[in-house]
Parts: sequence; C-alpha cells; structure tokens
Amino acid sequence: MQPGKKRTLAAGPATGEPGAESLLASIARVSEDAPAAGAPLSLPAQALASAAFSGSGRLLVADPAFVETFGPDPGLEAAPALGAYRLVAKVCKDGSVAVLLIAAPLVARSWPLSPAVAAAADEAQWVALAYHPFAHPSLIRRACEGWRLTSLETRVVSALLGNDNLRAAARTAGVAYETAREAIAAALRKAGARRQADLVRRLHMAAGVGEFDLAEIGLLAPALGLTLRQAAVCRLVALGLTRPEIAATLQISEHVVKAELKRLFESLGVRTAGALSEVAVQASVLLAVAGADNLAHAAQADELRPLRLLGRPEAGGRVALSDYGPASGAPTFLMHSALTGSLIDRGLIKALQRRGLRPIAIERPGFGLTDPPQGEAEAAVARAAADMALVVEALKLKPVRLLCRGGEAAALRFAETYPHLFAGGVLLNPFRPYEVDTRWDGLMNMAKRMISTQPQLIEPIAAFLVRRASPKSMAGILREAVKASPSDLAALEDPRILADYVASARLAALATPWGFIQEQSAYVGWRPQAVADGRAWTRLLGEQDVLYLPGEGDEVWDGALPGHRVIRVPEAGRLIHASHPEMVAEVVAGLT
Repeated sequence: MQPGKKRTLAAGPATGEPGAESLLASIARVSEDAPAAGAPLSLPAQALASAAFSGSGRLLVADPAFVETFGPDPGLEAAPALGAYRLVAKVCKDGSVAVLLIAAPLVARSWPLSPAVAAAADEAQWVALAYHPFAHPSLIRRACEGWRLTSLETRVVSALLGNDNLRAAARTAGVAYETAREAIAAALRKAGARRQADLVRRLHMAAGVGEFDLAEIGLLAPALGLTLRQAAVCRLVALGLTRPEIAATLQISEHVVKAELKRLFESLGVRTAGALSEVAVQASVLLAVAGADNLAHAAQADELRPLRLLGRPEAGGRVALSDYGPASGAPTFLMHSALTGSLIDRGLIKALQRRGLRPIAIERPGFGLTDPPQGEAEAAVARAAADMALVVEALKLKPVRLLCRGGEAAALRFAETYPHLFAGGVLLNPFRPYEVDTRWDGLMNMAKRMISTQPQLIEPIAAFLVRRASPKSMAGILREAVKASPSDLAALEDPRILADYVASARLAALATPWGFIQEQSAYVGWRPQAVADGRAWTRLLGEQDVLYLPGEGDEVWDGALPGHRVIRVPEAGRLIHASHPEMVAEVVAGLT
C-alpha cells in the first residue's frame, strides 16, 4: 500500500494495547491549527517577489525583488474572478518570461508576501506573487555545486538560463561554442538530466524548492489558459522528452506536437524548450503555494540550510545534505532523527564549529530530498551507509566523526563497512529495543507502543503526521511530546530552538514518508549489531529523555559496543543537542 492512501485505523486488540484512534485524536488535540493541505512546501525567500495592485491593475506597492524582475510599473493586464486565483506568464525586464500567481488579498492571505505588500492588502484589489529563483546567482551556484559542476560548467549553465540557445549562451559565458557544448553535456550527465529542458527542472529542485508536482495537468491547464493537451505537452517538455517521445506518450502525431508547441510558445511568450520548462516549473511551484496551508519560506535559506544534492553515479537517484563548513574543520556527519531532516539546530552547529569541526548533515534514503533506493531488494540501511561513503568521496573528506540523533543502524553499518572512513561516533539517547523498553507514558510513547504492537499502522500514521506538518501544528505536537522533561520544555522556550526543530521536522517529509516508514518498520525487531571493539563509540544520555527510563537497554548496548564510553546527564533530556550544545560538541571533538 502506498503512503497517504486511506486505511482503516483499527483499535488495539483486547489485550489492552492502545487504539490508533486514541493516538491520532491526541495528536489532533495538541495540533494548534487545522490539518495542513498536502506535504510541507519550503521555498528560498530570495526567489520570491510580490506586489499589490488596484482594481484597474495599477501598481500600488511592490517589494524590491518584484521591481527588479518586472520593472517599476509593470501593470496587471489580467486578473482572476473574485474568490479564485490564476497564473499569468509575464515578460520580465531582461526579456525572459516569469509566471505570476494572482488573487484577491483574502484568497492570498497564506501566501509568503513581503511585509509591505501584506500591509497594503486592505487597499489593494489584487496581489501577485512570483517565484523566480534564477535571478539570484547564489541559488544557481548552490544547485551546480551540488552536482559537482566545474566553474566553467556552472558559468555555461548560468548563461544558458538567460539565453535562447547554446550559441548565445556561449557568447555570454565568453567561451567557444564547442566548449559550451561540452560543458552542457557534462552538466547533463552529472545532473542526470535527459535534455536542457530537464536540466532547468532539476536546477529548480536543487536550488532549494525540492520536489514539485508536474502531474497536475488538470490544474495547470485552466490556471495558464491552456488546453489539457497543451498542458500535457508542456509537462513532457519539462521532463526532457523529445517530440517523438511526446507524440508516443500522448498517442498523437509529431505534427500535432509541433503545432501545440508553436501555440505554447506564442501564448506564453517563450522561444525555447528550456524557457517553456521554466514556465512549467514556476507554474507548478506557484500552484502548490496557492493550494497549500503547509507553507514555509526561509529568510536566509543559504545560512539555515546550505543544501547540496549529490547524484549516485551507480545506484541512481540523489543524496541531499547540508554542509555547514568550514572546509578546514574535521568532518562530522550529523545523523537526524526519524522525524527531522538536515536543517540542524543553529546552536549545535556553532558549538561544533567553535571546536574545529565541520558539521555535515546527510538525509538518509527516503527522508527529505534524498531518494529511496531504486530497487526494492536493496536495504535502506545499506543504501544509507553507501550514501555516507559517497559524500566522503565527493567532498574529499578525511575519516569522519558521527553524531547520531537517530539512524543508529546506518551509523553502525557505515563504521563496519567502511572502517577506513570512520573516526568515531556519539549516539545521543539511542534507540532501545522494544523487548527491553517499558516506558509507555505520554504522546511519543503512545506512538512507540502503537508501532511496536501494530506495525501495519505505521503507513497511515506517517501520512497523518505529514498532514499535520504545518509550523504551528508541529510546535504544538513537539511541546506535548516532551512535556514530561523540564529540560526539553525549557529549551523550547528559546524561539530559535523551537523554530529550528520545527523547520527540520517539516523537511523530513518534503517528498515522501518512505524513510520514516522503513525505519520504524525495521525497528520493530531491531537490535544493534555487535562489534569486536566499541571503544570508538560514546553513548551520551539525557536522563530526562521522555522516550526511555534511565538505565534501560544498557545491557543491550554494552553487549553491542564492548568498551564504549557512557556519559549520563541528569539535567538533559531528549533534546540534549539543543539544550546542551557545548557539552555535545566537546564530546564529539574528543573522539579519537
């Protein structure tokens, strides 16, 4: 069964096991707003631009990004019906085409408008939002660095985005046409793209927005004023298909495809397949904004989450990571919990950096923007360990330290499979096998009990949590989950700690709950594998941890990691990484 599909949530057996309804009711009760529509959507704020218009289409106020993109007096030629929204392809100052999402202020109340535009909503008849990431060289560089493009390849790719064809891009980049052609061929190969139009789509993904749905033809067609067939052609171009492939997919002739492309170019004001791809992607992202109340945008995306996407050369797919630097620091892989992604608490990042470490957070397969394994037979744990080795090779790192808030199985597999790449590890409040775990009080333990006794409910619970992944709901769930820990509750009084945790939790489900489902299913019967010598490992335990009783599971870990170090912190809890970052960083720095 696929995640997100409906399934009846059965009550627990007559033996007194908790029923799923009681768990989900508890989560719904502490969620401080309504269920969110769809999976979390996070956008880099520097790629957004907004403006407010009068009923006649006269510009009232615009943020600097909007003016920079469309000019000081763009005007609004077309508006939707009241209570609806529409998309409009509009020519920018530089001659390129960008998409505007337009609606009345009441319809747009959840959109990420700039403060000045939001303040003008009372006098405005319409507001407009644009998503135009490639006006910002930093976002293009982020995407290209993730694919390990050379400076020449990055320059040619950047030039291609602003030109009609590769010859013009070569002139802009200051290189010969043949050199530009070779650079684009290398970029296509490294990005895993079929053609230049597909490269544009993948650039959007790598620039920070992550996944977006190009399959909603039924929404894209009326929003852009296209027929269903034109919208389908537009989508397939963005996916990198050729004219013959599009014709075969849609079961129409190549002549019809050519005619539809001509109409698309004319109606949207574009001249190339790459430009058409960008319009399709911008429209898809903005449609997601229009339909989502599960939206967040980072004001300083590069600072909060220095995202990189690495292709798996042999296995296929990509690996998402955040490299917080500096390059001179001792590499330290941060392994996220089952409910968070690669955006890590800023206090911990700074504490690690102060001790000469280089924090690098890697999202495991099926979490955030890291693809699940391609083959069903490949174990997620083995793939996670191989991804870690890939990152070491791609970034040319020395042996790495591991700091694990979760992913213990992947960490142990990495150390066993790649001992020459492993410099020691710290396990923060690691998992205790269910067979020795006796703590079942509170929201988190109710979920733990449910998973351990009724694993068939992991998928629907995961889908339910994704729908509750709006920032406000996540904050309410988190406070309820740790309310038995004074240390954790005190840490969440810091708005920065709370914001970082909530943002990271939202990242974990950007694409699919596959990773969560796989890990929780594996934990049902999991015990840590034994190693011959555990002295490279440290368990750092907060004794106010709401998941486990102090001392429980010690014998399991002592048997698995003989000779390992144990540090118990009575005044810390589940969120020890956030409440005691300096202590955690000191322990990691002391690994030998």
